[in-house]
Amino acid sequence: MSTNHPYAGILTAVPTPFDADNRFNPTPLKQHIANLIAAGADGIVALGGSGEYVALTPDERLRVVDTALEAGAGKLPVVPGVLPPGLGDAIEAGRAYVKAGAKALMVVTPYYYRPTQQGIVDYYKRFSDAVDADIILYEIPYRTGVSLHYETVDKLADLTRVVGIKACNPDLAQQMRAAELAKSKIAILTGEEDVLPLHVAMGAVGAIIVSSNLIPKQWAKVLRLAMNGQLAEAVVLHATLRPLIDAMFAEPNPAGVKAALQLRGLDFGGLLSPLEAASASLRGRLADVLPALVARESE
Repeated sequence: MSTNHPYAGILTAVPTPFDADNRFNPTPLKQHIANLIAAGADGIVALGGSGEYVALTPDERLRVVDTALEAGAGKLPVVPGVLPPGLGDAIEAGRAYVKAGAKALMVVTPYYYRPTQQGIVDYYKRFSDAVDADIILYEIPYRTGVSLHYETVDKLADLTRVVGIKACNPDLAQQMRAAELAKSKIAILTGEEDVLPLHVAMGAVGAIIVSSNLIPKQWAKVLRLAMNGQLAEAVVLHATLRPLIDAMFAEPNPAGVKAALQLRGLDFGGLLSPLEAASASLRGRLADVLPALVARESE
């Protein structure tokens, strides 16, 4: 999707596939990324929450990054997530992923400590000074316990390598203020498929979402309509995707997307403890809503 931002459009947050022994299985991920590229995906985000970052060992994470970069083959941005709470671990991971070939990283706001806004600025400044990569802020306060103030987002756009933000803040007023201040400097990317057209109306130029693993072309159409000013049409189309969105998040992510991918013939295996695989009820629900939406991908 053509914008002034290097990271825009629909970036798909891919899950991490495992074999029967809960070890990383690279084959399904390679195949899936190839499928997404063929469908016109704008980018891949590996090792986010959907990729079970916190349940993997550092070596496993690096294998996921290597596999995703190989599968991407320079055809689209592949952005690994950096999700530890401590600066030292974050820098170590970031440097490893850059050495593997990553050009950009999605770095979560520091959590557990619930730092001040100045502490957050200092954290990202230190990371930016230590790791040679573009940075996409990952704000998800309902998991981290801390929100990025809109003035903090603007300050980070000026002081660091930050080029974008995955915005998962349910406070829409906060998101609007952040977009007003920083949308000319960084890519505002929604992380909430539930309200994607609204975020575009506020200034977003794309999204980092998980349901685009299944229906990437329809998400691209929703985004295109919204960015072209056809907001009413985007909302109508978006409403037809809601049954899938609701099902995908009826149980802790990524249970829904892994079950849905399996229904589509791509086995990503189970989930790592303490997460659990999708229930029979959820699998049945996905089996009901998915076929019609998938059929529309070829229209």
